[in-house]
Amino acid sequence: MYISLSTLLLLAILTSRVLCHDEIENRKGNLRAALFQQSRTRKVMEKEYKKGLDFFIMGWPKTGTSAMMEYLDSSKELKIVTKSKQENAKLSEFHIDGKEDVDLLFDRIEEEYLTSDEGKEPQYGIKWPGAISGKGVGPESIEYLEKYNPEGTQTKLLIGMRHPVRWFESFYNYRAGRTGTPPPSASLIGSYRKWHGVCTDRVRYEEGIMQLGNFPLQSKDEEWIKGHKHMGIVNGGTPYKVLFYLQEQLGDDDKDRHGKFLEELSAFMEVKVPFTVDNDVPHGGVNT
Repeated sequence: MYISLSTLLLLAILTSRVLCHDEIENRKGNLRAALFQQSRTRKVMEKEYKKGLDFFIMGWPKTGTSAMMEYLDSSKELKIVTKSKQENAKLSEFHIDGKEDVDLLFDRIEEEYLTSDEGKEPQYGIKWPGAISGKGVGPESIEYLEKYNPEGTQTKLLIGMRHPVRWFESFYNYRAGRTGTPPPSASLIGSYRKWHGVCTDRVRYEEGIMQLGNFPLQSKDEEWIKGHKHMGIVNGGTPYKVLFYLQEQLGDDDKDRHGKFLEELSAFMEVKVPFTVDNDVPHGGVNT
């Protein structure tokens, strides 16, 4: 049988295109096949995967990110994704330090999505305070999501903050309880991460907020950010909606004010069954 040179070239081009197919799609296909082998049903194979990261809880240590995670995880419409499948990792942080973490994240989401009941898929989210609190990978983690989220995904960012003095007291006591005798608090003024990350510079919320890239910055601010290795700015600005909240709002004793906060949280998260004061979620240590 005769095959012309032009035909061989065409076959080579087509083969190259297949081999160079988007690595994310290849990874999804491999996971889908593995799930099919486990389930032995056609449901997984026929279900179309279009799910990205729906929400991302970030903030600073001791700003209620764990309490916020408990709030959201209490809803059947929302699900926290973790790196480990162990039971004790149910509500743990999902650090994004590189592309391998992003791959794992979307593997976890896809596995949950493809094996969930049709029409009852929850929104999927993670918690990682370090994404914005000055570890140098906050902007990168958001850019990773923008790049690898399925088209049309609008990740909701929830960013926690707290009164600076209360934050310092809480973080100082937290570290002291785990590391022994702490240094005098006066010695922790200034200087980023003086003692296990405890210092007054750590709670400069404007640092993290500026990194989102959605606010006009003066040239001196841009130069200041560039001069710090642990900081950066999201290229082109964060494309996602952001909810800023205060840790104090999670444990507010004023029912009217707390109810208003839960109403706004429910609207932001787009849940059908809203969070209410009468069906509140207990949070251990929210005011510590």
